[in-house]
Amino acid sequence: MKLFCFPYAGGLPSIYYGWKRAVSPALLEMVPFEVRPSLHSDSVVLATSFYEVLEDVYRRIIPELGEEPFAFYGHSMGGLIAYELTRKLLQNGKPLPQHLFLSASRVPHAYHKLVKTYNLPHDEFIESLRTLGGTPDEVLDNHEILEVFLPMIRADFQAVQTYEMNHELPQQIPVNMTVLFGKEDSIEIQDIVAWRDYCGRECKFYPMSGGHFFIHQQMNTILVIIQDTLKVEQAVAIRAQF
Repeated sequence: MKLFCFPYAGGLPSIYYGWKRAVSPALLEMVPFEVRPSLHSDSVVLATSFYEVLEDVYRRIIPELGEEPFAFYGHSMGGLIAYELTRKLLQNGKPLPQHLFLSASRVPHAYHKLVKTYNLPHDEFIESLRTLGGTPDEVLDNHEILEVFLPMIRADFQAVQTYEMNHELPQQIPVNMTVLFGKEDSIEIQDIVAWRDYCGRECKFYPMSGGHFFIHQQMNTILVIIQDTLKVEQAVAIRAQF
């Protein structure tokens, strides 16, 4: 099975490279997915609309899905991408993921609560990133690195902070969900448990030690949850064939 992994806003697929090294590809093929196109091309215009980003992800991921079962893991913005991507697959009659792992992700109807920071002046925006965490100080303190990554971070933040759910599509999706959340995260708990209303099948919740970016400290625990969950589902799928 393939597990497509989507990073948080401003994050790169490299945050999941350690996962690839920790899991045998014979058991699970980790696919860190690049939400943004290459930053090295001067011709790239960074989309600031969430649905433009989603459309591009959909176009590029379809050829990679293949015929084997797959699942999605997304952290924060990556969780919103995983959910909306599943809705788009459902809308277009495509195969659906066997499971959604939503990590540090608030429910779609709660995004209006986000404070708009994407349009802050440079210094204030940098300080907001430092307060949020997730972006290493060595990046925030290096002007050359910032020049490369800051436009992408701003574009991601704008896409998330201006997101509005499309209510013309079904809210519930017929996919099992696992929701992981940081016990010290600032996301309100009601905006986590409300994922039950979006799940048409089984929805499980796992509190994790840490704040919004617990993903960086809890890799082993998260991988155990993922592998155990998918083993059970594969066993159920095999029994259903007989």
